[in-house]
Amino acid sequence: MGTPPPTSTKPTPNADPMEGVMHLADRIANAFLVREPDGLYLVDTLFRESAGRIQAALAQVGPEKPLRAILLTHQHMDHVGGAARLHWLTGAPVSAHPFDTPAIERTGPGVGPALLTWLLRRPAVTVSNVVREGATVGPFEVIHVPGHTPGSVAYYHKAKGLLFTGDALMRGNHGTLSLPRRSYSYDPEAAAASLAKFARLNVRGIFPGHGAPILEDASTQLQAAIERQGKIEVPVDHTLFGPEGRPEMHPGMPGWKEG
Repeated sequence: MGTPPPTSTKPTPNADPMEGVMHLADRIANAFLVREPDGLYLVDTLFRESAGRIQAALAQVGPEKPLRAILLTHQHMDHVGGAARLHWLTGAPVSAHPFDTPAIERTGPGVGPALLTWLLRRPAVTVSNVVREGATVGPFEVIHVPGHTPGSVAYYHKAKGLLFTGDALMRGNHGTLSLPRRSYSYDPEAAAASLAKFARLNVRGIFPGHGAPILEDASTQLQAAIERQGKIEVPVDHTLFGPEGRPEMHPGMPGWKEG
């Protein structure tokens, strides 16, 4: 018997980036349901009132496709609000970075606009799969991109060339990728520096936490965003982060920028 050919690490060039991906959106944020041979993977869960819509999407796909994992990109309520209900309904393990885990589990301080956090409270959920830089969850590689929050992560589907950025990159009404507003990020400078981690990726589709997915010339647009990161002008006249909304991280999180 001959030696089998090596497995390619490049995504299939002619495949539709949206094939097997269901885009779920509420009034401001995105979640994505990804269908794989072994089941389904959910990236983010929107606000808690959107959990019913996600539940309906799971039923639409069919019970023969179990939810294998709930992948949270960061701690903010528009991305984790439905996680507790969906975990309870499906039993799927919840993945998140350790620096955002206390906020997601509501055992430690969060970072975000304090008033909104209070007004839009959400139930806690246990993070049973704590992930760091380079970890894998099913077909996804974890990329730690601190800045918007200490534990912000992106999920990269290497085989298909799909990048789920959370709020590390957003797509505004102008159609181009950009950083979140400075007033909504824990460390805006770290958020900009984190984009360099995307430079090595072979990307065919970009799925941001806000705004429409980028399905054409995704790699070109991603590289342009990385090159712009040092030149992006962000307003500094006010901030929603004060002592209440941007507390110091608890002692279990020293050196959160390191990985």
